[in-house]
Amino acid sequence: MYFKKGEVRKIGIEVVSQLNQDFIIEAADFSIIKINGEIVENGIPTIEEHKILTLFAANEVGKFYCEFTYRIGPEILKAKIYVEVM
Repeated sequence: MYFKKGEVRKIGIEVVSQLNQDFIIEAADFSIIKINGEIVENGIPTIEEHKILTLFAANEVGKFYCEFTYRIGPEILKAKIYVEVM
């Protein structure tokens, strides 16, 4: 995803069952990490059925990852979104 400096937008993922089974996302958290590994922010995202969402504030130019960690039953899963602020 590409942002202009100063934008604040929702980012997130939609989780889909590969086995077409119903599921509940029980909990989730996120970290926004600079490309050099420095953690900028940690928090709790919003869970809307099978979507996990948070706001990303593009306060500085650079390359970032938003890493979501979420729990479905006994499993812990992770997903990353690449974000570049220009």
